[in-house]
Amino acid sequence: MIVFIDSGVLGLLANPNNLEEAVECENWLYTMLLRGINVYSSDLCDYEVRRSLVLASQKKSNINGIPKLDGLREIISFLPITYSLLLKASCLWAQARGRGIPTANDSSLDVDIIICSHWQMLQEESPGRYAVIATTNVKHLSRFAEAQLWRNII
Repeated sequence: MIVFIDSGVLGLLANPNNLEEAVECENWLYTMLLRGINVYSSDLCDYEVRRSLVLASQKKSNINGIPKLDGLREIISFLPITYSLLLKASCLWAQARGRGIPTANDSSLDVDIIICSHWQMLQEESPGRYAVIATTNVKHLSRFAEAQLWRNII
């Protein structure tokens, strides 16, 4: 099994507060890792979460989830944004628009499409292995990839 963690789940994992859902998500991640499941995310997801953490730490100096996010980079494989990924994402974006199923405004970067393209590349690189995106919001991702709420992936 391959699990790709999106920005919502990564944000939970990097949450500096001990919120119940964040603790549950962290326990879930370690369960996945102990089972030998390959866990990935994207540098783009890191960026989305990191910018929010930087802003939060600027507003309240006692809030700092950045070390937690940095620590996640030690146990999760973060995939880079490459030219081939962007080619795949641009084609998927155009196909979605052509079928009348946009996932974001036309002028938006559309991170969901890029995440789905990461998933597609993982599928292509590992034929026969089940790959799923762990998310907090299945709606847009499930149109183009196998996506489930993180807590439903066991």
